[in-house]
Amino acid sequence: MIDLRLGPAQESFGDWAGTVDVVVSNPPYIPTDAVPIDPEVRDHDPALALYGGGEDGLDLPRALGEQAAVLLRPGALLLMEHAEAQGVSLPAALAAQGHWDTIEDLPDLGGRPRVTRARQTRRARDH
Repeated sequence: MIDLRLGPAQESFGDWAGTVDVVVSNPPYIPTDAVPIDPEVRDHDPALALYGGGEDGLDLPRALGEQAAVLLRPGALLLMEHAEAQGVSLPAALAAQGHWDTIEDLPDLGGRPRVTRARQTRRARDH
């Protein structure tokens, strides 16, 4: 099934609360004052697809972590891409939310930290 919705991701799919097994996200995560290194990104991608907000670029990823916690069943997974430099800061930001039992950062095929995997806490959520 495909379900496309127009609007902010951090507010989407509320009608699926507690029913989702996996949330996969490649959100905007570049810090506001940074310039993308890759020319194909820097020269062609719209700013809306690149900049995650805040000095660390993680405002939107943090908000998506909160929304994923609402959507996921207990024990389900969140996978979120991030910049290589955010392999510690994104897991720490998700840990601070208190919704996740297990958080780990995973390397890409080149061995660089690029995806954070978090497992939804198995206890009842406070939502």
